[in-house]
Amino acid sequence: MEIMFNPGARQISPMRTARFAVPEEKADQSAEQSQDKLELSPEGRQAAEEAPGLDHGWVNMTKDELMSMVREQLGEQKLEINWNAAVDPDGQIWCKSYFDSYASQVTEFRAAAERAIKDYYADPYQEALNSPLGRDLPSQLNFIAGKYQCSWSDYFDTSMPAGERQWTYTQVRAMLTGSGLRLNDPYALKDIHIPTVEETAKNARQAADDKINTLVRQAKEASGISN
Repeated sequence: MEIMFNPGARQISPMRTARFAVPEEKADQSAEQSQDKLELSPEGRQAAEEAPGLDHGWVNMTKDELMSMVREQLGEQKLEINWNAAVDPDGQIWCKSYFDSYASQVTEFRAAAERAIKDYYADPYQEALNSPLGRDLPSQLNFIAGKYQCSWSDYFDTSMPAGERQWTYTQVRAMLTGSGLRLNDPYALKDIHIPTVEETAKNARQAADDKINTLVRQAKEASGISN
């Protein structure tokens, strides 16, 4: 490239042709390639070499080689899915299953206990319905009070232990009036297991876990995962 300068400007001698210097050749290829390699400080290299279980070959890799290795290793890793969170992200399904199971167990026990109590006191109940004092409710209540509570009554039953008499009065009165039966009756429920709070809670937790496990299995099947 040639440039002509104005002589009056005293820049360069008149009509002298100026040329730009020819660019210097680029640094040799070895220098250029070295810029693509990982450069570690002496301290860093020593630490890398002393690190247990580390593949030291990466120290001499180029950047492209290192990135290729990293992508390959990441591609081999399998993503672990939290299936419980996937099917029940806010825990509402588990909680509903827990309380549904708890309530169901209580309801089932109450129904079984009430049937057992009514069966156990069926005869005293029928006797009270046909009370010799009358078949209206006040007469029926007076009869069972005289038979099971009042020792001076002509109907008082001396053949029954005191505890059993009291329970018979309480349960038969509830059957006559339609009020709630007592579900801790040691006589009527002697052959029925009364579950504790801990047992009921344990069963409810298992039912909730089973619900989530079922949903997880269905989700995996829908995703084509066998296990």
